Amino acid sequence: MLAFFGSGGSRKVDNSSDGRKGELVPTLKVQTDKDVYRPGDSILVTIEISNPKDGASEDVMSSLLIEKLGFAIRGIQKLDNQWFATQKPLPRSKQRRGEHVFMDCSTSSIVSNQIVSSGATKTYVVRTLLPSIIPPSYRGATIRYIYYVEGTLSGQQLMLDNTNSHRESSKDLIKMEVRIPLQIWVAQNSNGLIVEEGQSDGIVPPATIQLDIYWKEMDGDNEWARANDLDDGIEEGSLSLQSVARSSNKDASFTEGGRRSLSTLALPRLSAAEVLYDSGADMSVPDKSSVIAFPSQQLGDDMAGVSYTPGTVNNEPGASEGFIRGRSYNIRMDDHVLLRFSPRNSDSTYYFSDMIGGTLTFFHEEGAKKCLEVSITLETSETVSRRYIHPSRKNSPTITKVQSDHHEVVADLVQTSFLFSIPMDGPMSFSTAHVSVQWVLRFEFFTTPKNVDWTRFEHPLLIEGRDKSEWVLPITVRAPPPRAPAAHSRNEKGFSFEPLWVRT
Repeated sequence: MLAFFGSGGSRKVDNSSDGRKGELVPTLKVQTDKDVYRPGDSILVTIEISNPKDGASEDVMSSLLIEKLGFAIRGIQKLDNQWFATQKPLPRSKQRRGEHVFMDCSTSSIVSNQIVSSGATKTYVVRTLLPSIIPPSYRGATIRYIYYVEGTLSGQQLMLDNTNSHRESSKDLIKMEVRIPLQIWVAQNSNGLIVEEGQSDGIVPPATIQLDIYWKEMDGDNEWARANDLDDGIEEGSLSLQSVARSSNKDASFTEGGRRSLSTLALPRLSAAEVLYDSGADMSVPDKSSVIAFPSQQLGDDMAGVSYTPGTVNNEPGASEGFIRGRSYNIRMDDHVLLRFSPRNSDSTYYFSDMIGGTLTFFHEEGAKKCLEVSITLETSETVSRRYIHPSRKNSPTITKVQSDHHEVVADLVQTSFLFSIPMDGPMSFSTAHVSVQWVLRFEFFTTPKNVDWTRFEHPLLIEGRDKSEWVLPITVRAPPPRAPAAHSRNEKGFSFEPLWVRT
């Protein structure tokens, strides 16, 4: 069950096997207070246990005995064994191979030995505080970061026959479990807790962080009580929330660099230059004096292609501060400006549901190469760190997914445009020690070959040969910034948060 638009789940007892399919049965409902959470947020979970009254049989009263009501919130990293070199779990370990529980907040029993009468409902509220540094929710092809809330109930349904007080009550064992996913968004300006310049501890805790749980019954003026009693010391292989800020994992930085592997094809002499122009400037002809040129750079042995290096501009002394400047990119091939790309937004940072696009202006100069077709794709890439990748995948560590695409014949066009939409559920750009998830706009250009005798062809599209080249523009996709907290109404008083300690 995907909970991006839903924040609750319920479960009822199935008695269809014992001939009581038509009877009303107890239900367990778990619901969170928000659809999306961020690191450091408080989570408020409502657990509702209902024991509906069966109006068809007034002689038999059914009460629910809650023997144990368990609760858990967990964050799990799951690695695909075909992509990562994983170790076998320890003997008697409950974790599967490739799994790492980096956040745990659980208790076997919040309440016990409670009676829910026929037709009554009991509601409990549980709260905890998320760590300040955790990865976002992500379900990729090679790795998953999963968060969920789980409520479990074990008890008995007591059936009392009012017509004969000497008759023994029947007892039906009840076990219910409800699990709902949590959606976590991260504003990752950096890749984690910064220790020193150029170093990062990463955003996936290396050891399990144990969170504190507080609960109370919804009805009445009950005070918050602590549900899980943690030891004062740190358990082996786990961290308390208070000590996570002091933990350090030097090996968690993603040293391979996700953006270096966004393009893996060796391209012909294609380069791009960033252009800044005034709002009133003429965009029809490339102005060489305004071009901030940077050549196509050759990368290391593990990567070949075109890299993007943002240019810098020194403000001219006579330039007016009131000028509005935009950004565009001159795409060169063999020292010839093939076309100019002007993004719809000058900023390379986008948010979920944003529109992304731009305008392509072609310069079909006589005697030079002409652009015949263009293909544009909006892509996400999932690059596995070479440190953890499975040996069989070392030559292809990246999986690419096309989110949107556009293809057009432009031989007779001077200008065209395209427009894509960032999905409303991401994923966001982020990196961990194991994987880097990035976004790019990929441009493929199909041009006429060199040394063409134009007198032999009536139209450029009649030329059989094609030269293909590509250019990649990295972009950053982030989750929307948090909204300002709304004023609480009177009926929200029961959900107010008190300090995370227990009064004595």
